[in-house]
Amino acid sequence: MTQQIAANDEAVVRLGLMDSPPEERFDRITRLARERFQVDFAVMNVVNSETVFTKSQPSTSNFRHTPIEDSFCGEAVKQPAVLEVRDGREDPRFADRAIVAEHGIRFYAGYPIHTEAGETVGTLCLLDTSPRELTDSDREAFEQLGLWAQAEMRMDDPADDPDAVAPGDPSAVERDPAAAPTAHADQLAGGEVRLASLAIPYGRVSGDRSSWQQLGDRVIVTLADVMGKGEVAGSFAEELISALQDRAHLEPVEAMLSVEEFARHEPRYRETFATLFHAVIDPRSGRVSYVDAGHGLTLLLRPDGSTERLSSRNLPLGLRPIDADWEAGETTVASGDLIVSVSDGALDAYDCTLESLRLIGEDLRRAREAEAFFDRLAIRVSEHVVDDDVTAVVVSVR
Repeated sequence: MTQQIAANDEAVVRLGLMDSPPEERFDRITRLARERFQVDFAVMNVVNSETVFTKSQPSTSNFRHTPIEDSFCGEAVKQPAVLEVRDGREDPRFADRAIVAEHGIRFYAGYPIHTEAGETVGTLCLLDTSPRELTDSDREAFEQLGLWAQAEMRMDDPADDPDAVAPGDPSAVERDPAAAPTAHADQLAGGEVRLASLAIPYGRVSGDRSSWQQLGDRVIVTLADVMGKGEVAGSFAEELISALQDRAHLEPVEAMLSVEEFARHEPRYRETFATLFHAVIDPRSGRVSYVDAGHGLTLLLRPDGSTERLSSRNLPLGLRPIDADWEAGETTVASGDLIVSVSDGALDAYDCTLESLRLIGEDLRRAREAEAFFDRLAIRVSEHVVDDDVTAVVVSVR
């Protein structure tokens, strides 16, 4: 047991996430979990043999470090699956622990996060001050969120990448020299809509893809971000975009259901997933219908200075429980409006949190034109530690 704890502690050091600042790639998972389960807290922790460090949490809470012996997570990391505590006051394992006795937490569900090698390095947790019980459907949805959190944490593990270097090594921030920015722009729907995109791959092949096309009076726009980097992620992203383009005649939810059904029967796609934004814009009526699958990084900017974030409670494509419905979104646009959608790598060029999305919107407003905004974003990427693909799409309504 002592050797196992030591090995896990070494893995936590290897990931470099202990005492690191908040990041939106984790925060969007805990935000979705809190909304989906309507609990007081949804948090993501980094756990070693001594402490539980809260990496992601609601803005209203201020967890930092919790001694392992005072937490639920000390038990959760020993479990092969989800640990559920319906009422901590009634459970002799936890009734006297500070998290229950002092902080009043009664319900807990914790998903243990493992590295590819099986080392336990963290937890995704639900906490509430009232007793609760997960249904079978709840538990499946929570497990899917846990897999998402685990995949994100594994992205920081150099042991999963033979070419990776240790955290802190200056070479870790170098991008592939062949990964030059590419930009593209088009005028569609009789000149009523202008679309432009920027792609800055981290390596030679990006796991991000964006596309647009016109079908009659409708303009269809998609941005997909496949978990991972390299050829496998890039191939999946390419096929995903192509599949959605083939279904451009369908409403977004119908298109997603069709693509999802296809992917579920493809063994290649069972070990990966994708966040994405898929929208249909009718410039004549101003109607925008969309599906956001765990993406949450799309802004609608109005000429009067107001901003609307287009998001939803959907899980990424490939993680949705079979009995969950896709949540559709809808808004309207008019002349002068801008829509900007980015992959989460773009946030690393700012402060990595959701605040970065607001700053991206401000930069676009100041630039006025997509090309000037892309120039500024590319400079930011070159000046910051951005170890992910960066993609941005801007829709201008004329």
